[in-house]
Amino acid sequence: MATKAKSSATTSSASVKGQENPLSGKLAEALELLNGKKVKEATAAFTALLAEAREAGQFSMIRTIQTALTALEARSAKVEVAKDSPSLEASVLLNKKEPKAALEVLDKALKTDAANPRLNFLKATALAQLGESEQSAEALGKSIAADPGIQVLFRLEHDFDEVRYDSAFAAYERD
Repeated sequence: MATKAKSSATTSSASVKGQENPLSGKLAEALELLNGKKVKEATAAFTALLAEAREAGQFSMIRTIQTALTALEARSAKVEVAKDSPSLEASVLLNKKEPKAALEVLDKALKTDAANPRLNFLKATALAQLGESEQSAEALGKSIAADPGIQVLFRLEHDFDEVRYDSAFAAYERD
């Protein structure tokens, strides 16, 4: 039985598959920069690598790099919060674990709306993040007095986990 000789196209494609893509090493370096939280350097590395990948016609590499650059842009984007919504602004700050900044926003808003249960709950949350259990419990008390349903939020909110069993919160843990 006769066998066909391998064509040059088959041989050359096999040799390409055996070689490592030189851009893969550069991609790994850019990812290391990103993992090392060197965002500016990683962005520059990905941008340069994108040009090289386009020049080499490496379409899957291009998609990977574009995805990384998009993620970097999203990570560094500033969230614009409406200044007319202090509860939203404070919530964003609390989610970013910036309780002092949230307290500034909340204290200003509470000067004009001291009985607002949502604002008082957020203040209690910010104080809990700071470990100020007595002040947090006081703000929580004002919030629950205005809206007893807030007690459910207190029980579900993980930001209170560190101070929840402090004696200041004993009244809010009862059924």
